[in-house]
Amino acid sequence: MRRLRCGSVSQPVKLNSNQNHIISATAAAVALIAPTHSYRASVYLSAAKKRGISVFLVSDGEPSIVPGSTHGIRVDFSDSSKASQSIHEQLKDRNVGAVIAPDEKYVALAAQVSDRLGLPHNCVAALKSISNKHLARESLINAGIDAVPGFRLIDLDQAVPQQISNVQYPCVAKPLNMSASRGVIRANNEKELLNALERIRKLLLVEFDDLRHNRVLVEDYIDGMEYALEGYLADGNLELICIFDKPDPLEGPYFEETYYITPSRLGEVVQERIRRTVLKACICHGLTMGPVHAEVRISGGKIWILEVAARSIGGDCGRLFELATQSSLEEFVLCRAVGYPMETLSLECAAGVLMIPVTEDGILRRIEGATRAQAVANVLEVRLDVREGERLMRWPEGGKYPGFIYAMADTPQAVESALRESYAQLDFVCMPNLPVVVR
Repeated sequence: MRRLRCGSVSQPVKLNSNQNHIISATAAAVALIAPTHSYRASVYLSAAKKRGISVFLVSDGEPSIVPGSTHGIRVDFSDSSKASQSIHEQLKDRNVGAVIAPDEKYVALAAQVSDRLGLPHNCVAALKSISNKHLARESLINAGIDAVPGFRLIDLDQAVPQQISNVQYPCVAKPLNMSASRGVIRANNEKELLNALERIRKLLLVEFDDLRHNRVLVEDYIDGMEYALEGYLADGNLELICIFDKPDPLEGPYFEETYYITPSRLGEVVQERIRRTVLKACICHGLTMGPVHAEVRISGGKIWILEVAARSIGGDCGRLFELATQSSLEEFVLCRAVGYPMETLSLECAAGVLMIPVTEDGILRRIEGATRAQAVANVLEVRLDVREGERLMRWPEGGKYPGFIYAMADTPQAVESALRESYAQLDFVCMPNLPVVVR
């Protein structure tokens, strides 16, 4: 199996695909906080099982139990204070060495539980701040970082035209608490912005059914190519795992992500600038430890911070590491959390993933060309996650990718070519969404 060499300019991440050390029975366990519908929890459970790490799965439903290695705890997540107290009561006499939340929505709760248990953790206020796009922007501005898009908070319950009277165009409107670019819309003039805000209002009503979420961030559009950074924060240093190129320009009007390619084709000097900029942003936010996923743009000679999250990349994208190296980011996070040493991962080839875009709304009838897509040279896997009869929805209202394509080759260019050729073989045949008329 060839391995992928990331374009890292700092010390490489310590992973080892060839050694399966097992932690002793007396080693500290990990508490994993995840809702029953979390697709990321299973990835962490698999990684824990592989490494022999005992897990307490804390869920709001009947958690799936992995025999012999995982213990289930059921908690109501609706009140974070009560939830953290309940989790603490059930874990305080257990040998728990770390509390992890794979889903960004629960990282603050994990920190609250860690605080009660006396375990290392990020500041709860910092985690709540970065989960809100407006608060995150204010945090960076207040810390003196200048490469932050100009922004303003729009209250959809108030008269909107007066609030946008002097907005600079083009701009981008986005919900405060949504992920995967859902609801993110570019507007080139006032009419487009009013339409975008109304579209986001409807999405928020469907998603939250709660007027407290009727706030939208409108910020300057930053031109330039976009990049994603994976890293791990510890002891005042951001260890660079890799930087992903996003070769398709994300210019709008919507911002569904597609191609992630590594190693980056940027020079090492620029990659180091990205790492240092993200580290500075982490410090400004008050983050001190754990996985970091950041999104940046390069424009006008500056590194612009779009987002910093206290988590690793999403599970299905992160699967790229497991396919290319036999180890996963989740293994790395778990082992670091319990102080378990891991040897250096040597990533000797280029690799990439395509998050297959949704190009047509409708009800899926069939997918053609999957066999041809899998047969393309350098493609590792074509993973299709939708079935006949499922509804496909384009961004910005959509949020589910119909599948993923993974590739590995000698160069980033060859990886990108393989992903594009494989995707070209696929045809998602849909029937339109027809309104239901009741007579």
